[in-house]
Amino acid sequence: MSELLVFKPYLTYILALLLNQESKFKQYSISTLFNKSTKSIRSFLSNIVDFNNLFLTVIRIFNIDLSKGYFSIDDTSYSKPYSNKLKHLSILFDHASKGYTKGLIIVFICWSNGKITLPISFKIWHQFLGKTKIELALELIKYAREISKDKHQGFKFDSFYTARNLLGYLQKNHLFFACRLAKSRNVLVEDKLTKLKSIPFGKRCLNVWLPGVGKVWITKYGGKFYCSNYPPDYQKQLYEWYAQRWCIETVFRFCKSELKMQDCQGFSYEQHYNHIGFCFLTYGLLQGVFPTINPYEAKKLIESKLVSKTVTLKPEAFQLCA
Repeated sequence: MSELLVFKPYLTYILALLLNQESKFKQYSISTLFNKSTKSIRSFLSNIVDFNNLFLTVIRIFNIDLSKGYFSIDDTSYSKPYSNKLKHLSILFDHASKGYTKGLIIVFICWSNGKITLPISFKIWHQFLGKTKIELALELIKYAREISKDKHQGFKFDSFYTARNLLGYLQKNHLFFACRLAKSRNVLVEDKLTKLKSIPFGKRCLNVWLPGVGKVWITKYGGKFYCSNYPPDYQKQLYEWYAQRWCIETVFRFCKSELKMQDCQGFSYEQHYNHIGFCFLTYGLLQGVFPTINPYEAKKLIESKLVSKTVTLKPEAFQLCA
């Protein structure tokens, strides 16, 4: 598509993310692939990039109808345990290693229709920001409302983002949400404040009052509690609505495992921010260009066309054939 030329200034880096055959993504890998100096690569990563506009361009080029999908919000850690000079690093818990490390938190929102998933926006949280992750998530929700003109199928997120002000905002604006709730959450049942873990749900969905939010439907399924401000047709539907947010986890997994999102060797915060943005942009382009196959297969398809692999046999192999 000729419209894809808008991404040409960034194509070298995008291809480097896709075609890098090293176990980690390092700036000298791009040097080898495209005969560019590491200095020029770091200079490129220092430029100001409007990723929100690039994400919207992907949506426009591939004629994506936002009204036919939903938004998911979550965060992931960007671990930099050995970096001493990178600014804004915070001490955070890394769920992958099950321990504490230095790094940043990426608060991310994506759109999905159940078939493809596209990045919408992201923000970086660190302890010096002066804002909470909940406040960043609210900013992302308001942005999603703006670009979709409120024509969408709602918002889905994990229990961390079920703060009163966030759920209250969605409820007040009559926006659908589906989420998981912590078992220690209090709800008002028959004028009595009760913890979720104390309520005998059985195979029912209860219409209860969630303090600071309003009337919601809650059920217990598979030992966990699920909530929505829309009435379900059957008990398991609350879980099914929530489970659709898994699309955001697939984005994180692909960007970390296949695009080596955490392996950037940039010297500045801006370089790392741009590297993260290009990982999300690459994922979005893969989904747009190859909507009928998963991104792992799409990456392999591109590699098969653009990467040549040379195999050198040891002398023992020839001896076996003699």
